[in-house]
Amino acid sequence: MSCIELVRHAYMIVTMTTDSIDKIIAGWSRRRPDLDAGHLDVVGRIVRLSVHMRSAIEPALEEQGFNWELFDLLLTIYRREADDSIGVRPTDLYAECLLSSGGLTARLRRAEQDGFIVRRQDPEDGRGARITLTAKGRNSVDKAIAQHFKLSRSVDEILTANERQTLTRLLRKLLMSVEKPDL
Repeated sequence: MSCIELVRHAYMIVTMTTDSIDKIIAGWSRRRPDLDAGHLDVVGRIVRLSVHMRSAIEPALEEQGFNWELFDLLLTIYRREADDSIGVRPTDLYAECLLSSGGLTARLRRAEQDGFIVRRQDPEDGRGARITLTAKGRNSVDKAIAQHFKLSRSVDEILTANERQTLTRLLRKLLMSVEKPDL
């Protein structure tokens, strides 16, 4: 979906009186009136928006040779490299990428095989590793991140500044209720 199509779609959602989640909730009310599906007002919309965003962004990622999961890992390394010039420790990536150590290891292996990252021995801890992006990895992220930000921005452009602040505050409250305190 192009950026313009995404904005049009978002505008259509704003101007409609019901959306897909309203229909799902109504369906649950008919099928199982004993269940309270009210949580879908918030959770369902967050999940649905995430799916739409991911679908819009994935074609741009594929052009750079990676999928959403690999992009998340590379973005995290890219962002964290700014704080640590000798590279990022795998343990610093677990929580931020929401992965198990096995899941992270598999993604790191793929990123290394595809030439996006390099793993080196940690100079501060000989048992550990430090991960840095290769020139190919950095260039690929640089190209994809601009498109990613542009598409992401097109979704929230329909909100006023006050609406964005309110939504940000409420989403932060929800996220903090489920995230571990150390993030």
